[in-house]
Amino acid sequence: MTAIAAGSLSDSVQSVHIGPAGKPATTGAEALKGAVNFVMVGSDTRQGQSEAAQGDPGTLNNDVTMLVHISADHQQMTAVSIPRDTVVPLPACVDTDTGQTLPATRGMFNTALSRGGAQGGLNCVVAAVANITGVEAEFAGIFKFDGVAAMSAAVGGVDVCIASPIHDPYVGLDLEPGTRTIEVQQASAFLRSRHGIATGSDLGRISNQQVFLSALARKMLAPGGALSNPVTMYKLAHAALSNMIVSDNLKNVDTMVSLALTLKGMDLSKILFVQYPTVENPADPNRLIVDQDPAHALNVAIQTDAKTNLDASALGAGATTDTSSDEPAPSAPTPEQPAPEPEPPSTTSSSAPEPSSSTDKSTSLPSSITGQNASENTCSKGAG
Repeated sequence: MTAIAAGSLSDSVQSVHIGPAGKPATTGAEALKGAVNFVMVGSDTRQGQSEAAQGDPGTLNNDVTMLVHISADHQQMTAVSIPRDTVVPLPACVDTDTGQTLPATRGMFNTALSRGGAQGGLNCVVAAVANITGVEAEFAGIFKFDGVAAMSAAVGGVDVCIASPIHDPYVGLDLEPGTRTIEVQQASAFLRSRHGIATGSDLGRISNQQVFLSALARKMLAPGGALSNPVTMYKLAHAALSNMIVSDNLKNVDTMVSLALTLKGMDLSKILFVQYPTVENPADPNRLIVDQDPAHALNVAIQTDAKTNLDASALGAGATTDTSSDEPAPSAPTPEQPAPEPEPPSTTSSSAPEPSSSTDKSTSLPSSITGQNASENTCSKGAG
């Protein structure tokens, strides 16, 4: 029955071809050998979604764009969020609704989706990502708003730490401090919220999303979590594909499940969520431009499949460290608890510890690149 349902679902999935970088003939586990690059888009549009009934139907913009890179040995994942307000060179793009080819231009990154129309927009976003990162994605998908709600329900909600109140009337979100289980429409509102986070900017929203995604990764990779449960994995694939427009090599349920399973057994500290480095646009303080030097370092790291870490980086504006679960400092030795004997001196240099194996070697990304890894317990920082 599962196979029949999966086949029926695959037949009904909305899909588009994303160009020469795609591999539509390869599906299932075979498609996931080696390094994987996947562009994930969250669109402003709410047409055809349950939230459309609540008012504003939104616009056809790539409100959220992430380039997800999974290393060739499937031991590290780096998810790069590209700020929507970044002014970048946008490559020529075909609007498949009209057949018109739009020339290359310079504009806000979040307009890439609308340049290709309702059907061709995903191709234009993939091209825009490749234009600034040098990374061509094999897979891509547009998440509709109902997709976030359905996927959060499929995993039983995501436990998120709230450090300070989040009140955002624009998305209907009210959260008080504490650990909250976020799911269904509240999850969609949480990821969309900008006005309720930190200073109300898109950069704060990105780091707020990283708090959620890190918590989701911890839940999915935990013993007995979704990645260990075939039934839950199918529910997730169904929830995703029922609410996405995907590249035609991703519409197969087996491929979607295989994509998720590349994370199984991955060390949480090797799952990185980073913000693509930007600085304020000198021509317009309400816009951003790429911070060239750290952006180049990040681009090269992904292009060469280098192992990296965020040891030198700070959290983004919408996140703060969760101190509620910190271990208390060890107490001083007492007569009933004598101090341990000192260990004999090491025969190797103590100036820098050597990694236990070559696979442990990684390079810190530039400190100006903000983000976190999934092993870090962080909290969302509301605007108050």
